[in-house]
Amino acid sequence: MAWCENVRFTRLPWPARKAILKQMIEQAVFRARLLAIVVLCLTPLLLAPRASAASKGSGEIAFIGTDDELYMCTGECGNPECITCPGQGLHVRRNRLIREVSLVQDDESRPPEGPARYAWPTFSPDGKQLAFAYMSRGPQGLHFGISVYDVLKHVTIPIFESRSERIIYVYWTPDSRHLSFLLGEPQGLSLVVAEIKEKSPVRLVLTGAPVYYDWNRTGDKLLVHTNSGGSSRNERVMLMNVAESSQDIEKVFSHGRAPFKAPCWSPDGKHVAYIANQNAEAYVVVADSDGGNPHSMASLPVGENALVWSPDSKHIAYSTAAIGGDLVFSGIKLLDIETQESKRIVTNPVQAFFFSPDAHYLAYVAVPKELPFYSWSVLDLKTGKARKLENFLATQDESVAYHYFDQLALSHTIWSPDSREFVYAGVRLVGEPHGPLGPTPEPNLWAVPVDGSKSRSIGPATIGFYSPANPH
Repeated sequence: MAWCENVRFTRLPWPARKAILKQMIEQAVFRARLLAIVVLCLTPLLLAPRASAASKGSGEIAFIGTDDELYMCTGECGNPECITCPGQGLHVRRNRLIREVSLVQDDESRPPEGPARYAWPTFSPDGKQLAFAYMSRGPQGLHFGISVYDVLKHVTIPIFESRSERIIYVYWTPDSRHLSFLLGEPQGLSLVVAEIKEKSPVRLVLTGAPVYYDWNRTGDKLLVHTNSGGSSRNERVMLMNVAESSQDIEKVFSHGRAPFKAPCWSPDGKHVAYIANQNAEAYVVVADSDGGNPHSMASLPVGENALVWSPDSKHIAYSTAAIGGDLVFSGIKLLDIETQESKRIVTNPVQAFFFSPDAHYLAYVAVPKELPFYSWSVLDLKTGKARKLENFLATQDESVAYHYFDQLALSHTIWSPDSREFVYAGVRLVGEPHGPLGPTPEPNLWAVPVDGSKSRSIGPATIGFYSPANPH
């Protein structure tokens, strides 16, 4: 201290020295208190992970491992939890007592006899439950079912079982209290709904082939694209009322050949979008939520089409694939709902495309010409700049997901809730290999940051999804 370095301090009279010493002590106490406050405020910041563009995505991830078991993890996903593996259970507190609770509630909630193959991990809209389908084989043949895992209670309950009906697709209702799913049967597909109660009765909503659908925000209406017979004349896009005591067709939006898959409500619930044929021409049609005031906003070339709403409901990304091919789309166009203007944002052939939750990015699977692999790219929709991220080989489950990506976008997401990264399952390739590919390693689930930093491996997997961005 400056005062201590002053040699004349010792020559001062005692009262003066006493006053100076008192002032020194008071200042030392003040500085000590100030230091304590600074340390208290900075400690959480120092201990917390550093936020950066390359930091791990938020939310939970569910994926199917290469061992066909279901896994779930959070954050860095350093130690994924196996949901379906036989285990000794978890110790939880209930009614002031510690007791062991099995991850699977009882023997009846596990697939009977023999190993099972799990599929379609699907988070509920509130993020508290995880539905999944399974298939197993026993002495009596194949066995199919759907179960729901409670993320907080760590228990699983069976929802549906069948000896003959394969589960094709799983989609939660917006209230997180019911589960809708498609059953594959010899005569076609059946859309059924079940309450989240153990082995509750299922409700048959409709049958047809194909069946594509979307729930409205209140979960009492369905937007459906289906065909109830073999002729294209029976193909319809329609609005169905699915109340507790009744179900009926409220309105048919279009008849005849509709060259696309999934119709959809805008995320804000104000509009519907679908593709219809008018005078032998196909158009992207946007209407009010009840189908009123339809507007043909974009004409389409001949082919199969796909469309996806942006999460902010301001745009629709759409594209067309040639009929009879491998469903490779010719680039991507973006439709502005307010101005009704379209612009081409991707020119390269693509297999699938996915909006980020904040509507800032569009990730897409590009199909390099005459090369035996895919590549991931991400487009910044504000700047219009695209960034190529990496090349990869897709798993069979991933390939199926890409084929139906427009329907899957309604029920699943590959994006982290904070829009910093997305996940995919496959073999990540270094560089751009040319010529025949040699032996490849086991496929992994990869988390890919949008800023171009290095992807991280989460674990051996065939497919995976993130929890919803806005659980409610």
